[in-house]
Amino acid sequence: MTGIALLVHGAGSCPATAARLLGPAVPAGAAVVEVDARGHVEDVVARLADHAAHAHVVLAAGVSLGAHAVALWAARGGRADSLVLAMPAWTGPAGPVAGLTAATAAEVRARGSAAVLAGLRAAAAGDWVVDELARGWAEYDDDALAAALEAAAASPGPTLDELGGVDVPAAVVALADDPLHPAEVAAAWAAALPHAALTVVARGAPGPDRGALGRAARAALGRLSASR
Repeated sequence: MTGIALLVHGAGSCPATAARLLGPAVPAGAAVVEVDARGHVEDVVARLADHAAHAHVVLAAGVSLGAHAVALWAARGGRADSLVLAMPAWTGPAGPVAGLTAATAAEVRARGSAAVLAGLRAAAAGDWVVDELARGWAEYDDDALAAALEAAAASPGPTLDELGGVDVPAAVVALADDPLHPAEVAAAWAAALPHAALTVVARGAPGPDRGALGRAARAALGRLSASR
């Protein structure tokens, strides 16, 4: 399939993480475009629009705050053949989960990212999410990381009304038992989107297999295609 696939990482993360998690959802033949997701969500939406301006977008896919940006871009008229919205964190105005992101930013400013990561590893040894955080955070100095997390915490997600205006097939992927990306948020997004399929991936599944999220999304899009 010709065209481009836009992949958008989350706050404090990096393009390589988005590619590891969502790469299996990319249609064969599509050229992958990694979108810089640093800054406020409005900055990311603008970058999506720039990348899509002169291309056929076969897939727009985002993780966490990247999913927020993809959804907002699509709600404002951005066109893609299909969407993957993985691990959305909140709907509408930033709330308690955003507060946790802001608290992490404050910890990074106060103690440094190495100390924060050490605490996370001690609390959740072997957790693949912490491993991916470490990879992503290595791309930032502490000031830049804190600024990225602060910008994310101040960014709204799409409202349910905005999601209701997105008329393309969308796979919404939740990660079970993740307090920073509640499955209830993913379920609400899927219910609001006119053509969506919700799939829930076990918390530990991406540990040995980072592509589990992307394959679940691809399967969900396949179910949507078969039902139309």
